[in-house]
Amino acid sequence: MIRSGKLKLRQEPPGKEGFVLVGGEDRTIVVAGADDSGTLYGCLELADRVRAAGALPTELNVTEAPVFTFRGPCIGMQRTELVYDNTAYDFPYTEEVFPFFYDKEHWRRYLDFLVENRMNTLYLWNGHPFTSLLELPKYPEAREVSQEQLTKNIEMFGWLTREADRRGIWVVQNFYNVHISHPLARAHKVPFHQSRPAEISKQYMRYCVSEFVRHYPNVGVMLCLGEPLSNRYDKDWMCQVIIPGVKDGMKQLGLTEEPPIILRHHSTPFKEVLPAARKLYDNIYTMRKWTSEGLLSNNPRGEDPRIQKLLAKLGKGNMINVQQLANLEPFRWGSPSFVQTCMQNARKMGAIGLHLYPLRTWEWPITADKVEPPLLQIDRDWIWFAAWARYAWNPDRDHRAEREHWVGRLVDKYGTRRAAEKILDAYQAAGPCQGMLLGRFGITAGGRQCFALGMLMTQLVNPQRYGLSPRLSAWYAPEGERLEEWAEREWNAQEHHGETPPQVAEMAERHAARAVAAVEAARPHVRKNREEFDRLANDMHCIEVLSRCYGAKARAAMHVLLYKHSRDVAQLDRAVPFLDEGLRHYRRLVELTNPTYRAACALHWPGRKIPFQPSMQRPYKHWRDCLPAYEQEVANFKRNLASLKAATVPATAGAEHKPLPPAPVKLLSPNCETFEVKPGAKLFTDRGHVIKDVAAELRGLQGIRISYGAGKRDGVRVEFELPEPATILVGFLRGENPRYAKPPEWEWEVVLSRAVLVDDFPRIDVSAHPFPAGRSDVDFGRGNYVILGFIKASQSLEQRVVFGPMMSVDKLFETNAGVPQ
Repeated sequence: MIRSGKLKLRQEPPGKEGFVLVGGEDRTIVVAGADDSGTLYGCLELADRVRAAGALPTELNVTEAPVFTFRGPCIGMQRTELVYDNTAYDFPYTEEVFPFFYDKEHWRRYLDFLVENRMNTLYLWNGHPFTSLLELPKYPEAREVSQEQLTKNIEMFGWLTREADRRGIWVVQNFYNVHISHPLARAHKVPFHQSRPAEISKQYMRYCVSEFVRHYPNVGVMLCLGEPLSNRYDKDWMCQVIIPGVKDGMKQLGLTEEPPIILRHHSTPFKEVLPAARKLYDNIYTMRKWTSEGLLSNNPRGEDPRIQKLLAKLGKGNMINVQQLANLEPFRWGSPSFVQTCMQNARKMGAIGLHLYPLRTWEWPITADKVEPPLLQIDRDWIWFAAWARYAWNPDRDHRAEREHWVGRLVDKYGTRRAAEKILDAYQAAGPCQGMLLGRFGITAGGRQCFALGMLMTQLVNPQRYGLSPRLSAWYAPEGERLEEWAEREWNAQEHHGETPPQVAEMAERHAARAVAAVEAARPHVRKNREEFDRLANDMHCIEVLSRCYGAKARAAMHVLLYKHSRDVAQLDRAVPFLDEGLRHYRRLVELTNPTYRAACALHWPGRKIPFQPSMQRPYKHWRDCLPAYEQEVANFKRNLASLKAATVPATAGAEHKPLPPAPVKLLSPNCETFEVKPGAKLFTDRGHVIKDVAAELRGLQGIRISYGAGKRDGVRVEFELPEPATILVGFLRGENPRYAKPPEWEWEVVLSRAVLVDDFPRIDVSAHPFPAGRSDVDFGRGNYVILGFIKASQSLEQRVVFGPMMSVDKLFETNAGVPQ
């Protein structure tokens, strides 16, 4: 049979990338793959079995093939801070910014790591990668790196994609829309980032895409339409720019088979975009975040499963994106059973692929551990990658056999079975803690909230003030109550439903305590990698202390919210011990992390808001940076409580808010008007609504008003020019009405609630967003809004509720406010 060159196997042929291993009595072992990747995976599987047994297997009859078609991680070609014109996501490729990109030995090791875990895709993310990877002779004014650097980048990217292809790994390049070359934008006097595409940008981006396809035909294209492109332009951008660009590249290469395009869901109106796009180009896949930007649950609910299933039908297939793990970083995480359930539920929703973020996206390839030389994520977080890869290959593995598998992996790592079993128990117990706490008590997911740094009491008792994402608990947490709902039901003696805040606080503490007990039980039995074990054990202690801190502050918030309903000061007295307990736990967290971590989260952009927004003066990177603020809020509470009992008002009460100094701005849109923000000023060019009263901070700023009629019909784009970086302040009319524009979810923060009073008009909240110097624009799609001024980028702005009803218990934690009566 062998000599004839033909093999006849009794097994059914495996699917794509699958393999068959057969061993007979004559000691012959056959590795048969459905394709090159299947043969490679089969050989790796055989090698694993030989290593585990210490000999060739005597009996072998294995057939395997992957359940998920696409399986791979991403690498962010992005940095922790904004270093290029103060713009998000845009980072030209240089050795100074991305030294790892030029390290071939590192890439070989990383690609081998992916193959060992049977991953077949690698996604690279950047705002506008084209000027770093292509010559673009048609637009010489677009050049962003030197010729020497560009030549090196092109050679390096070509080498990387060839090395990946040798291992059966498909490289995919992601880019944002509309982000263009900064020098090109300056030359043509258009913004770097455009919510409405300029004509030059349409021509330029079509050319970029065509050149990319022509130069890298084996590299995939993935795009995000919604950052910052207004969704009313999504269909035209996809159908008139992206798809024609891909087809232009295909034509130049003589290709007839369509290479795949991956389209991220984000804010794209898919029911409008995809049918139109697939009439022009069929081979389009989709991608949607799994539990938003974080790992909150292994079983999302609400509208999310329906949307995942819809995407699976509208495109060639849908992938889940496990994105932006800001609720887990910087600690180690590795619960195989949690991951297995995620992948089982993803398959039920029709997913065919996994896109996986590393645990620390913005600082790839190193971790936050205070270790020299820095630890690599593929070493420290090996179990994170291995678990997702294993269950993307096959989520339906037997639980008992899976425990044996992971115990075996941990024996290799730490030396003994007794240690391995307990370490696995610790990983499994700690797995749900951060997700369940964020889903019940948090404000938002992703980079806007660094969960490990804790939360202010004002954020717990009044999350709406900080831009609460309603989907956080409605879609990505089990059915249940948030703190404010719990307090209302408790006060009204109504029956509670689902998970309640007291239950979640207790569950998280119990899970975390089990994790600590398990890891400490493993300590005497560890024989290998002692230093890494000590770091793992410290992380388990950190997760426990963090969980107890959240639990104590949540219990304090329950009493404060009950006081809101009852005005019984005894409720505030009951909150004090929990506030003290939460502070003790946080101080312990500082002690645990001071010698072990450089920082908590990796993202240090202004887009991070919770618990604090970073700045040059106050970076809020480490727990010790936040401790003074937490100490201050407890001191404020105790002082204000004493004043309340004495029926007096603190001397600092009623401190005035002063007008903010304006930043210079030039309005470029002819269909809009500038105006001074003050009582009596008109809000719109074509309506008589005037400002009755306005927050003191906004008075005297130069606002920009639009046509109400135009906003209601089609929406209005406002273009402006800034001589220096500035923050725009936009007033959004609140309410579910198509005539009112909605603020974007990412990097727009509500800073002043109920900031403008207008007769017979809905409340107006003010959101802020930073812009770099130069031309920029805002376009929120259909609906009305009003720009209420520009302030200097360095200017801080206190979040507060200005007029009307408010949750006055906020004042109990503030320094410059009177106490609620």
